[in-house]
Amino acid sequence: MDMFIDLGVKLIISFFGLWIITFVTGRKTISQLTPLDFLSSLILSEIVGASLYDDKVKLSHLLFALALWTTMSFLFEKATTHFVKFGYLTEGRAVLLIDNGKLNQKLLDKYDMEYKQLLSMLRRQNIFSLTEVKYAILETDGSLSVMRKPEYEPPTAQDLGIEAEPDPFTVTVVDKGRLLEESMLGKHIEHNVIQSKAREQGFESLEDIAYAEYGDDGKLYVFAKKEVQD
Repeated sequence: MDMFIDLGVKLIISFFGLWIITFVTGRKTISQLTPLDFLSSLILSEIVGASLYDDKVKLSHLLFALALWTTMSFLFEKATTHFVKFGYLTEGRAVLLIDNGKLNQKLLDKYDMEYKQLLSMLRRQNIFSLTEVKYAILETDGSLSVMRKPEYEPPTAQDLGIEAEPDPFTVTVVDKGRLLEESMLGKHIEHNVIQSKAREQGFESLEDIAYAEYGDDGKLYVFAKKEVQD
C-alpha cells in the first residue's frame, strides 16, 4: 500500500512540476522546439521516469531534481535571449537557401538539404516549382519560410482595385453562459458593454448564450444555446 501512495505522490509532484517548468521556461509548440529544447525534454522525461519506479529515489530527491532543472532551464533561456552570440550557438540561425530566386548550393549541402526535400517543403505551402520562389529561409525549428516572386503572388484586393473590409479581431467573452473576466492576457473585457450588446440581440440572460465573441468593430457575435447541437 505504501508503494502505491509513494508512486501516486511522485506522479502528482511530477505532473505539477512539469507544468510549472513549461510556464517558467516559456510555452512552445512542438514545431517551435529547437534541437536543444528536444534534448532537454528527453532528459527531463528520464529524470521523472527514473524517479517514479526507483524506491531509492525519495520525494526530496525528485523535488530537488525538478527545482534544479527548472532553474537551469530558466537561466539558459534568459542567457540565449540576452546574449545574441550565445543564442546563435545554442539555437542556431535562420539560413537563406534561396536568395532573390537563386539557390545557394553551398548552404544546401551544408545542411544536407536535397532538392526533393526542399520541393516537398515548398509543396506544403502550395508552391510546386522553384521558379516561383524569390526567398526561402530555413528556420531554426526546421520549417521553411517562403516569399514568392511578385508575378506568382495571388492578387490582393488592392491589386484588383477593390476596397476590402478588414476582418475583425475578436476575443471570447462568453463561454457556456458564463461571462469571462479576461480570456486573453492584455485584452480587458468590459462587462457592461457585453451585457448591453447581448440585450440588444434579445438575450436578457447570458445563460442563454453558448458562446460569444466581441470584435474590435464593436459587434458581439453570439451562438445561442438553442442553436448549438447537443
